[in-house]
Order: sequence, then C-alpha cells, then structure tokens
Amino acid sequence: MTLSLRQMTPSLGAEITGVDVANLDNQEFDAIYDSFNQHSVVVIRDQNITPEQHADFSRRFGKLMVHVLKDDLLEGQPEIYRLSNKIENGVPQGRPNAGQYWHSDLTYEEVPSKGSVMYAMEVPDAGGDTLFAHTAASYDALSEPMKSFLSDKTAIHDFRHAYETFSKRIPGTMPISEEVFAARPPVEHPVIRIHPETQRQCLFVNPGFTVRIKELSYDESDAILGYLYGHMVKPQFFYRHNWRANDLVLWDNRSLMHCAVGDYGSEKTRHMHRTTIMDSDAKK
Repeated sequence: MTLSLRQMTPSLGAEITGVDVANLDNQEFDAIYDSFNQHSVVVIRDQNITPEQHADFSRRFGKLMVHVLKDDLLEGQPEIYRLSNKIENGVPQGRPNAGQYWHSDLTYEEVPSKGSVMYAMEVPDAGGDTLFAHTAASYDALSEPMKSFLSDKTAIHDFRHAYETFSKRIPGTMPISEEVFAARPPVEHPVIRIHPETQRQCLFVNPGFTVRIKELSYDESDAILGYLYGHMVKPQFFYRHNWRANDLVLWDNRSLMHCAVGDYGSEKTRHMHRTTIMDSDAKK
C-alpha cells in the first residue's frame, strides 16, 4: 500500500488512504501521528479491525483512559467505550444518544485527554454525523484584547453538567447514578490550553462539561462563555464527518470540540467503539 493524504478543510481534517491500521510500519504510523497533530481530525476509511486491534493501534498514541460509565465498556476490553443504540436480546450494546452536545472528551478528568479513536461498525443510511470545531483556529481569530483577558482565566469542568443540561432531556437516555457523579468531582483547567506538540494556543472550554469561568461572576461567565461557544462553531472552523461503516476516525481533544448529531431516530442503528488517549504532557 502507498499512503496518501487529502486535506478536508483549510482549518482541520485530513483523509488518509492506503494504510491498514492493524499492520502499520513505523513510517506509516509516524505519518498518521503527524497528521493527527497538524489536522486534528484524521479519517481512515475501510478498516476491518477487531477490538483488540483497535486498542493496540490507539496505544501507539499513548496510555488509554477508562471511561467512568462502566456499564458501557466492552467486556474484556475496558479501554473501549461503546456508543450505541443497538439492543441484542433485550440488552443495550452501549450508551445511546451519547455526545449529542458540543464537548471535548473527558475534560472533566483531572488529567484530560490527548485524543480519541472511534471505529464505526454500523451506521444509519442517513444522519448520525459528527461535527468538529477547531479550537486553535478559533483562538487565533480572537482579538488581542480578548486573548489577553482570557490568558490567566481558569474554568470549572464537571461530568454532571452534560447530563443535567443536555443528555437527560433526550428520550431514551439511560440514567447515571449519584455514585458515578461522585467518582468524578469538578476539576479546574486553564481556559487557554497550549498544545504540547504544535505549541498552538487553543480554547479549552466547551458547553458539555464547562460550568463556569472561576474568576468571573456567574453572569459575566455566562456572557463570555456564550460568546466563545458561538465563535468556536463558526463555519470557517468547522468539519462535518459523514460516517460510513468501517470508518476509523482519530481526533485531537487538545485542539477541537465535537458534537454527535442525533437526527437518525431509534429505528436506525448507530453502533460505535471509542478509545480515549491520556495526555501525558498535560500539566497539573
């Protein structure tokens, strides 16, 4: 095979062809890793991989994180989080309606994530796309006074926030116990996160998990976050991925946020596996 790369948009996204991720040599992996850093979203279609191969490929990027929602993990492969509306013999095969709000994966963790690797096994014939917004490009487009204002601010992130604000309002969403919420208390992260490999400054707030900017009053925080959220999803910072079965998509949680589009209904199957990579370079 001969690896080739096609850039998706000027801000983010690249499609790589000519590789088999289950059998990568070091040169091919290095090319994928470079694209991951430079383009933030990497699409590799037509992959036929087992859960073990999925996890093994993901570990080449770093240590894998285990999601707090234990019931939605793949048996025997706990690094794989199942996002699915599929039911077999009356048993849910993952968490339905997951991530249908703008967020970066696991920002509610004390050590946040580096990236995620999602593998699509079954997808609707229409709908179920994932939207990506580039938080480095949106930071670059801010005015210098706004950059200066945000430079020393910190934000509170809370796992509970996404469930209370978004998820539980969606019919069919499974409840989350108080024990799970207690296992992930709120954490603080800088509003501006410096990407450790590209050195680009990125907005590190998101509607799903960010509760408020700590140094501001609640009204001031709501106003600033509302402005930033609208700014971050402007079309020039945006890529929309239309999934196909056997797509493998990598994204960099240090430099973007994303949102699953819940427009396909419960009668259409969307069945995915995701791993999440820890950011060993995160400074706490």
